Amino acid sequence: MLMLSVTVLIAAIVSTYAGGFTGGAEKSPQSSIRASPNLLQHRIYFEHNGGDPFMLSSIKVVLREHDNKTSFSLNDAETSLVRNFSEIGSGGNFKDTTIQAGDTFFSEGEDLGSNAGMKFGNVVLKTDTRATWLLVDKASGRTISMGSFVV
Repeated sequence: MLMLSVTVLIAAIVSTYAGGFTGGAEKSPQSSIRASPNLLQHRIYFEHNGGDPFMLSSIKVVLREHDNKTSFSLNDAETSLVRNFSEIGSGGNFKDTTIQAGDTFFSEGEDLGSNAGMKFGNVVLKTDTRATWLLVDKASGRTISMGSFVV
């Protein structure tokens, strides 16, 4: 009986000590996102298909095409990186928009003229171009979702 009591006491002490290491980690959202490029509108549409909701202002998009890479967020809207970055149907108030299952948001790149493609920073997307993308939580730096598409 004494041996059992000592074992339980040691287990409780170890559990309490080890539990302190995991308490401070902040959980980042995990979501299923599908990205679809549209050359005619110079946009990449991101559709939230399930998982955790997230704020549009709390993410950044990372695009990679061959050796070219760029990243942008809501703060970069109306710059040379991205023309627009908002939720479909948000009515223009996209600063505090929560993206949840069923919602779609888009990023609009620079028009390269006469169906030549679209540009996001130093990433140029043309017909038959393969690109990879990441949605990253800005607070934790962790990936929310990732994938690839062919324009």
